[in-house]
Amino acid sequence: MRCLTCLMTTLLVFTMAAAGFAGSDLPDLKGTWVVKASGSGLEKPGKSPPPKLHGTKLGFHEIEFLMVIDQQDGFRFSGYRESARKKEMVAGVIGYDNKTLYMVDNDGVIIANLVSPDKMESIYLHVTKQHSIASREIMTRKR
Repeated sequence: MRCLTCLMTTLLVFTMAAAGFAGSDLPDLKGTWVVKASGSGLEKPGKSPPPKLHGTKLGFHEIEFLMVIDQQDGFRFSGYRESARKKEMVAGVIGYDNKTLYMVDNDGVIIANLVSPDKMESIYLHVTKQHSIASREIMTRKR
């Protein structure tokens, strides 16, 4: 009986400690992030009219716009990406390592690494019937 009590106590302490570690390192992502994107895109022939893009052209591009994360509940977050030409919603989750971020917008996927509390590096993949884009992005939080 004493062995069982000791085992249960050890298990309880371990479980509480593990639960404390799991939630304590989640980053706070809320805020406005400046996105600097460099990438390339292509138009698919015979498709029109193309939807609005954040930038003004396909091919090689360099653009800057904002991403606002205005809601976060633990590892889940949401917000929007906005430029002068377009605004689209973003939803995401923080990975198990608390540094990898997985996001989606209306027609794309963003996989990011949090390299500091105020900086992310990401890859954006965007595919529609009209065009496709692959882009590297550096996101810096405005303070």
